[in-house]
Amino acid sequence: MNILYIVFGEKLSYHLEAYLSIRTFQKQLTAQDRIFVLTTNPEYYRRAQVEILPISQEQIEAWKGSHHFFFRVKIMALDYLCQRYPQEHLLYLDSDTFLYGSLDALRQRLEQGQGLMHIHEGHPSAMRGASLRMWKLVGGRCYGGVTLDEHHDMWNAGVVGIPAMKTRQVIDTSLALCDGMLDDGANAFILEQYASSVSMAEHTQLCAAADHIGHFWGNKPEWEQLSADLLLRSYMKNGSIDDELHLITDELLHSTPVYVHRSSTARRLHGLVDKWFPDRDARYL
Repeated sequence: MNILYIVFGEKLSYHLEAYLSIRTFQKQLTAQDRIFVLTTNPEYYRRAQVEILPISQEQIEAWKGSHHFFFRVKIMALDYLCQRYPQEHLLYLDSDTFLYGSLDALRQRLEQGQGLMHIHEGHPSAMRGASLRMWKLVGGRCYGGVTLDEHHDMWNAGVVGIPAMKTRQVIDTSLALCDGMLDDGANAFILEQYASSVSMAEHTQLCAAADHIGHFWGNKPEWEQLSADLLLRSYMKNGSIDDELHLITDELLHSTPVYVHRSSTARRLHGLVDKWFPDRDARYL
């Protein structure tokens, strides 16, 4: 199985998330598994014991396509790895994920021809905001030989696991769907996610990976702090990679919620207080 992360930019929090996620998967890797990190910052992963795929900002821009759609890069990265290893299972992971269940169980699902995405979210016509606006533009239209209808639900694309015998079909259809919807004026940030959802449902028996993989998009601050604390403690103790793997226990992974509802009213009030009472009198050496 080939496991792929895509991590861009100088913002360290994304790389810290990826490090934690990588370590959770490394605890269960077999000799047939490889972890790849496609990144603009290869220097950050020299110690990670992964296969680094350096990428330039120019290549990222090219992968965005004619509509300059950032999330198209994800489909192109899957295509890039698929071209190198066309006969192997492919598991893409957002950096804000982690393995808490069984990697072998996920591998068995792929062996059976099942596709993996993180969790089922429902049909975009029943959603609000960007998802509903997208559906009103693309519902009933045909892209890449697929006519979008009431059977094409949205799945969370923080995890995309494609069985080896279906990688080419899934990626080609995803790209055709994504580009076709962009051509028709749909430019929602979830457009790539929907394209992947539809393509996976068309070519695989799609099932959720949430029973084995956590996704903390709904509580990033606490998980980023957990990642930073773990790596900093290891650094200050001159710890080895084995030491870091030993620190990642089931208790640790269950100690922090993956989702926390934070009040929008509280956020606005904090913003007003910060505006009314700004820090001042900063002094430098």
